[in-house]
Parts: sequence; C-alpha cells; structure tokens
Amino acid sequence: MTPRLKSLVLWERPAVSGGVLASSLALVLSCRWISLLNVACAAFVFGISASFVYVNGLLVFNRITNKSAARPLEKYYSRSAEFLHVEADRLHRRVDYITDGLNIVLTELAKVVLVEDNKRSLKFIGIFYAIWTLRTWFSTTTLLSLILVSLFAAPRLYLDNQALIDAQVAKTSDLVQAHVGKGRQVAQEQWSSVYNKAEQFAKDKGLLKKTPLKTE
Repeated sequence: MTPRLKSLVLWERPAVSGGVLASSLALVLSCRWISLLNVACAAFVFGISASFVYVNGLLVFNRITNKSAARPLEKYYSRSAEFLHVEADRLHRRVDYITDGLNIVLTELAKVVLVEDNKRSLKFIGIFYAIWTLRTWFSTTTLLSLILVSLFAAPRLYLDNQALIDAQVAKTSDLVQAHVGKGRQVAQEQWSSVYNKAEQFAKDKGLLKKTPLKTE
C-alpha cells in the first residue's frame, strides 16, 4: 500500500479522505442513472462544437472588419503543451507501478487457482462466494458503494478497536479450529469404517484374497 493510499484509508487528513469517498460514491451511484460514456461523448460534442463556432465565427467577423486574421485560440494552443504534455519518465514510473501491481495480482491468482495453500484457496472461495451471494441481494452499484465505504471505514475502525477485535478474532479462530478438528476426526473415522466394510465385502466376494492366519 502506497503512503498516499494509506493516508486516505486511515483518515489522516479527514477533509481529503471524506472528499475522495464522497466523489467516489457519487461517481458509482451516478452510473445507475447516467451512462458515463454518453456523458463524455456529449461533453466532447458540445465542447468541440462551441469552439468550432466561436473560432470560425470570429474569423469571419475579422475578415469582414479587416482585422487580424490570426486564429482566435492560437495563444492557448501554443501553451497547451505546458499543461497537456505527458512526461515520459513519469509515465514510465506509472506504468511500472501498474505492471508490478498486475504481476502481484496474477501471482496471487495463480497460487489460489493452483491450490498452493489450502487455507488461501478456501479463503478466496469464501470471499468470491460471499460477493456472488451479495450480488443476488444488491445491485452492482450498491455493492460497489458498500465496498467503498468498507475500504474507508474498516482500517480506521480496526485501529481504534484493535485490542477488542483481535481478542474476538482469536476466540473465533480457536472455535473454528476446534470444530474443524472434530470434523476431521469424524471424517477419518467414517472413512476407516467405509474402507474396512469395502475390504471385507471384496474378500467375501472373492475379489481379494483373504490373508491367511499365522500359526505359531
């Protein structure tokens, strides 16, 4: 986690964190009623059309009044490189950050899918099943809004109540481990019973040779 992101989710600057959370929620919720692609296209159409009418109308007016024929927005165009130019070094750094992040995600995904560790794979099965189930209860925008609020609220709540949360997590973990141990023991006993019955059945039907008793 980068220092800037950590500062946001831990509310080190409440005004900035609140502004980012509010704008993110507004953007997500607006997708329910507004198509962002349509808004972007409409903004470009009206913006370019307004500039086109202004520039060409002013050029015609200047010709009629015998004024300078320079393009009206030339001074802004000449300075646009100062504001719109993308620095190669900065872009490369951003691309490197994105590449590193994608590599981490893909590596973790491979570990989960290929079951490098049972606990990790089971954890992600639970996470994705929970999201799948919640998606049937809530719309995508509502679910994204809940995730955003959780991302901003959970870290701060954990830090403020760390001792209590850690104690409850440890208690729950011990309880789960106890139930898992009992379940594993019952499963092993059932498997042994089934295996012995299957072995005895095979011997009775002549599928397996009976082991002769040793005589002393």
